[in-house]
Amino acid sequence: MGHFNHDGRIQSVLSPVEAKLTECALCNEKLASSDNKLPRIMLCCHVFCQECIEKHVRVKESSVITCPLMCKASILAIQNIKDVKIHSPLIQLLKNEHYNSKSRKASVADKGMSTAAKQCKVELFDTLAKVKRTCNQVDEKMGKNAYYVAKMTANASDTRRQLTAHFNKARKAIIDALDKRLEALLAQVEAQEHRHIKPFLDQQETLATQLASGIIIMEEGKLLLKSDDIEVLNNKAILEKRICEFLDLSLNSLNDQGGQLRSILVNLNDRYLSSILDAIQSHCFVSEIPVIVKMVERPGAFYIEWSEHNDDTVDNISQTEKEYQLQIYQGDVYEETLNKVKYETVYTGKFNYFVARDLLSTATYSFRVRSRISPFSDWGMWSEPKAGRTAIPPHKWALENFRSDPDAKMEYEISNDGRTATRISSEVATILRSSGTCYVLGETITLIVSGTGKPESSDAIGLANNRVDFVQRNLRQPGAIYISSSGLIYKDGNALKNKLPSLRRGNVISICAQEIMAKKLRVSFTVSDKQITIEWYLPEPEIKLYFAICFRHTGWSVTVE
Repeated sequence: MGHFNHDGRIQSVLSPVEAKLTECALCNEKLASSDNKLPRIMLCCHVFCQECIEKHVRVKESSVITCPLMCKASILAIQNIKDVKIHSPLIQLLKNEHYNSKSRKASVADKGMSTAAKQCKVELFDTLAKVKRTCNQVDEKMGKNAYYVAKMTANASDTRRQLTAHFNKARKAIIDALDKRLEALLAQVEAQEHRHIKPFLDQQETLATQLASGIIIMEEGKLLLKSDDIEVLNNKAILEKRICEFLDLSLNSLNDQGGQLRSILVNLNDRYLSSILDAIQSHCFVSEIPVIVKMVERPGAFYIEWSEHNDDTVDNISQTEKEYQLQIYQGDVYEETLNKVKYETVYTGKFNYFVARDLLSTATYSFRVRSRISPFSDWGMWSEPKAGRTAIPPHKWALENFRSDPDAKMEYEISNDGRTATRISSEVATILRSSGTCYVLGETITLIVSGTGKPESSDAIGLANNRVDFVQRNLRQPGAIYISSSGLIYKDGNALKNKLPSLRRGNVISICAQEIMAKKLRVSFTVSDKQITIEWYLPEPEIKLYFAICFRHTGWSVTVE
């Protein structure tokens, strides 16, 4: 056995991990369990020595501590460096003698070590290799978490910016509207005030003129009384005429009401104010972006379900108006260039689930979803894409002929992308099955009677396994369970007492087989809201089922969903 450098192999495992874990992410110097090189860990999982953190804070002079690598995920509203969390596990790692360089140098392998010691080192190497892989996985997980935290922090900041801008705009619009309304109301008050007082002002002007005339007449009368007799006799008639005119005008003015005392009433209805306040309280909502929580593969399809985790920290939004939009992309978005990814909308509606059908087999598809509060609001952000790969082939009828004669013509015409089978020959009854054993236990398969013909006792729509001889003229065999055109249920070649309605055009037949124990199924047939459930025993160790039909007369047509 040649010389084996155990320590070299061990170091090849330890060195990259040790360097990453025990060095400051900023200055790349060795961390220590004390003094200025004490490891401090940020929210983004970046580790720095205390000295670098102190320098960073002094330069920033901020009331918060951010990651020196400009990572948005780590924002601490603290000012004391000592409040930044110490990386305790790393301190224990630094204190461990295995990571002490002096001890490591002293532990260089002795070339004359025993075989047992060599074996121990080989085993230790394998163990440390596992530790390295785990550390890489942990580091990858930390990086992923830091990415998510950074993205969510950026999203929250953007949401705050949008809300602030929107409410500032709304505040200005509301204040402008209130100012305009106040200006209009004040103009109305001024107009009414002018209209109410104008008659009184006009009458005041007339009365003032008459009062001045009366005073002048009185003064002239006084002067006339002091005059000689001849002047009195000559001017008395003229003065009396003017007095009569004055009295007549004054009497008319005194009898004229001029105007009425009026008041201006303003309707300060607080009910409208309450409605406005209520509208403001319900204006805008904060909700979470929907997340795809379930992807269940079905034959040629994916069942997609999404949800929003809304707790007491977000508004309770009525689901009656909420809408969702689901998009699909053929491929894995994480493996594509962003500008090459073109999504296609496959669903817009109020349900939080959808079945994406007509998918290619063995292909990767990516889905994303978004929501909006009402049909009149803007769409929210897209969720993180979720990818899945199809493995179950779609539900289709087999194109091959199962009869023994290779030259026999097809008795069924296949259309609608392989999903519809129509009987086109009436020679003899023949079986047509699915293109593979694509029925999945626990799932409901739906078959629609899209056309009918003359009924026959051998007519059948149901499930079958490999025990069935598909070359035969009917499905009345072990390994098949089906409903006939008359509504009778057959299991392993025997008719049961239970009966469903006779098959008619437009009937929807739902079949669901669930495994209740090893080799035992519970099968339910549903037609026109009537259901029959049967227990079915299959001796095969692995249950694989086709869906199949059997008709003789033309006109019968069955479409599989």
